[in-house]
Amino acid sequence: MHNYSGYSAPTGCFGRWPALLSAALIYFMAGTLLTWPVLFKPGSVLFGNGDTRGVVWGLWAKTNGFLDAPVNHLIAAPFGAPANPDFSQPVADWLSGLLARLFNEVAGFNLFVFLSFPLTAIAAYFLLERLLRNKTAAFFGGLVFGFCPAAVMQAAGGHTYSFNVFIPLFLLALFYNRTRRTLLSTFYVGASFALVTLTALYFGYLAIYVGLFFLVFDILNSKGEDSRAIFLNYLYGAFFAAAMVLPFEYRVIYQQITWGGAALAEAGHIRAFNELAVYSSRPWDYLIPSIDHPVLGVYFKNFARSHLHGSNLFEQTLYLGMVPIGLLITGMILAARGKFNETHRTYFLFFAFGALWMFFLSLPPLISLHGVKVPTVSYFAYHIAPMFRVYARFGILVDFFVACAAAVVLTHLYQHMKRIRYYAMLAFLLPLLVFEYWSVPPDYARAVDRPPEVYQWLAKQPGDFIIAEYPMTPNDAFSFYTYLFWQRIHKKKLVNGAGPDNAKAWAFFEKVKDLANPETPALLKSVGVKYVIVHQEMYKEGPISVAMKRFSPPFVSSMTYNGGNAPTIPFPMKLYKKFGADMVFSLGRKGASTGTLRQSRTPAG
Repeated sequence: MHNYSGYSAPTGCFGRWPALLSAALIYFMAGTLLTWPVLFKPGSVLFGNGDTRGVVWGLWAKTNGFLDAPVNHLIAAPFGAPANPDFSQPVADWLSGLLARLFNEVAGFNLFVFLSFPLTAIAAYFLLERLLRNKTAAFFGGLVFGFCPAAVMQAAGGHTYSFNVFIPLFLLALFYNRTRRTLLSTFYVGASFALVTLTALYFGYLAIYVGLFFLVFDILNSKGEDSRAIFLNYLYGAFFAAAMVLPFEYRVIYQQITWGGAALAEAGHIRAFNELAVYSSRPWDYLIPSIDHPVLGVYFKNFARSHLHGSNLFEQTLYLGMVPIGLLITGMILAARGKFNETHRTYFLFFAFGALWMFFLSLPPLISLHGVKVPTVSYFAYHIAPMFRVYARFGILVDFFVACAAAVVLTHLYQHMKRIRYYAMLAFLLPLLVFEYWSVPPDYARAVDRPPEVYQWLAKQPGDFIIAEYPMTPNDAFSFYTYLFWQRIHKKKLVNGAGPDNAKAWAFFEKVKDLANPETPALLKSVGVKYVIVHQEMYKEGPISVAMKRFSPPFVSSMTYNGGNAPTIPFPMKLYKKFGADMVFSLGRKGASTGTLRQSRTPAG
């Protein structure tokens, strides 16, 4: 390990490229099948549920300049909502935005998701081939990390956390710096960390723990080196990282320092402590395949959904796979018996303990041991970084370290087995891995090129006016993202979308969220609302759409709005148009008839 030569031997570099290109081709083919038919219909289907529709709306709003001003008047009209997030993720935003401008916002999101899997796999391949000099082991490790169910489910939930290209490069920079200790090598460390952070701020936070783990490993394995010099070396890397990250994130850091607790909580910069337990991992999360697995899912669906402790399967699907776990156990046996050579032993122990460290970080803030509550890292980290709550996302890094450990074991086996047996073993393991990693059904991407009839009609109505859609859900409810998604089509302003970070808009939302309230029509009319659209089916669906319910706990998926019934529409609202279960009401205009929906007993929104 001390003589790591990933960059010191230029001979054979040209021989690497055909293998890398071959691996890349296979990864791209796997990504095509996984996201089918996204690559061939990028603008007419949509991959994923969860936050996906809101993300697509964000791409549309950004690429059309609606978020250039400090206040976004598309939602929470007429008051508006803060247009720009306090934090920045320019790498992900630039790539997805470029794709959106070249095609459209749906294609921009879809292609970003599609590219995330093969590009992440290629980056992992590049790291492992440099470290281990074994192409088949590197290919296997890239496949495991690039297509792990945890990353697939994050993409399905509309998050950017499947695009993990820079995590392997960050680790590669750390290994490179360990053998150089130069200003340039520390710059590589800082730059790679900045790329991780500016792609996904959450993973920048997680990468800090990767860096701390590597620092401890470096000190323990750097015989004869001055520990102070090593610390100084890493401080240079931290300086370069800060210099690249702060220009983009200074706003959120300034707010964290200067704002009060209540304001920070309203802006989402302080999460409730109990959410750390909700959005953390449990040991079984790493052993249960996706409930959408075409064969295995049916056997684990009930258990998985009944053990979500308030979370959802987009966050809790962390399945490692029996093949990588089997190779990890094999490596433990080999290490215990002293079978590894020194280099492979050091690599394996680094990755194995790294996986254990990431697993520990993903656990709840308090775990019970023989009746005693023992605090974990998140318990203490909350007091420093209270804006981060989903420690289950460390599960993707568990996958990363397990993938690398498995690659080390394969490299050892390659050197100690007959070639025909080694390749026969791979011929068995690879199809088995592909089988158990299949995380979504083949028709997961659904058509979105035919908007609901009510939105097609609304798009044809002239003028710049405001509409209100009911049920009027909070702006962080999954069902609200449906309103955002179709706003791209009708382009009318929404009363919906208020949040606590805009006091006037939030106060108005609280007044008008109950459509059965006799005062609601006058309030809506006073701010310029022309039409009220009532979606009867959404009252039955509740905050979780039908497509989302299987990813949520039973008690959440069973929720409805107003007992599943739309409320009676108060005078003077008139039924103006009807499109199946979607009804359009006019505020005080002459219409076909008065509303005849059922009487509400509880607030409609």
